[in-house]
Amino acid sequence: MIGVIVAGGISFLFVIFSTSIGVNYFKSKNIGQPIREELNFHEHKKGTPTMGGVFIILGSYVGFILSHINFWTIGKGFKVELLSISSEILSLLILGTLMGLVGFIDDYLKVKKNRNLGLKASNKIILQTIVAFIGCFYFYLIDNSSIFYLFSGFGFDVGIFKWLITAFIIIGITNAVNLTDGLDGLVAGSSSVSFGGLLIITFWIFRHPEYYTNFINPVFVSLELSVLISSIAGSCLGFLWWNTNPAKIIMGDIGSQFIGSMFPLILFAIGADALILFFCFLYILEAMSVIIQVVSFKYRNKRIFKMTPIHHHFEMSNWAETTIIVRFWIINGIFIVIGLGLFYGDWVLFGN
Repeated sequence: MIGVIVAGGISFLFVIFSTSIGVNYFKSKNIGQPIREELNFHEHKKGTPTMGGVFIILGSYVGFILSHINFWTIGKGFKVELLSISSEILSLLILGTLMGLVGFIDDYLKVKKNRNLGLKASNKIILQTIVAFIGCFYFYLIDNSSIFYLFSGFGFDVGIFKWLITAFIIIGITNAVNLTDGLDGLVAGSSSVSFGGLLIITFWIFRHPEYYTNFINPVFVSLELSVLISSIAGSCLGFLWWNTNPAKIIMGDIGSQFIGSMFPLILFAIGADALILFFCFLYILEAMSVIIQVVSFKYRNKRIFKMTPIHHHFEMSNWAETTIIVRFWIINGIFIVIGLGLFYGDWVLFGN
């Protein structure tokens, strides 16, 4: 438990201090965020330092690794000791970093060309698909089960489609979080709470291995997964310090794609695939608003929303940005609580 607290605390402090340095550095190098032409009400945000997601990723590594250093051993006095790090848990973080790297390329091209278009959509999807299938191959090596779980061991054997579904969800949630990252602090704040919810679940799994090892690979029924999630949550919360309205820095695609990929990777690891609907509800809602808008305009030549993703619809309806952010946080929190309730209810019914 101490390791979980230490990891989150270190990540939080590291990101707060490193991001403050990054803000000044990016300003000096004119590494700022280009704005979509149609978002004239965001003109005041033009030039805000971007690619702040690099500090979220670095903070996650720093918190996770340093939490494995033991500076005091009872009965042996002061001693520096590096505890073993699970390669399987570290691999989840590396996979998320690879997806973040795709976002970094996109951000770099936007800054270099000074426009809001980086990678071509087709090239971005290709790179994301490669990372997603690397993730699928990783899960195949860990546990080649073809069962697509809903939660707690209940699922369906879907054969080879398991890996196609897995890749699709990883790509889908990654892009959904990316679409959501359009208002100051919206993703940083909501993801801090979402990772906090995942931390509760993984710690509960760690405390009840006799039930969960029946369908979860034992490497994920460990405290280390909770330590990793705590590191990511602490990093997101630390970044929110600078990203809250009015933002001093924007996480960019590198941050949103890292965060977006970590949600399905973690939930797939613990066999709670269906909980993605609840822990990522806000992001799915944002993505669905875009899909509905495109389909409606294509086949009915009518727009349902004033602008998508849906948070821009409310902006154009004269809602204050902070009002939208807080209300979306509330929606996110409600569905996380529902997800936690379903998880606990499953354990009450079948885990005792």
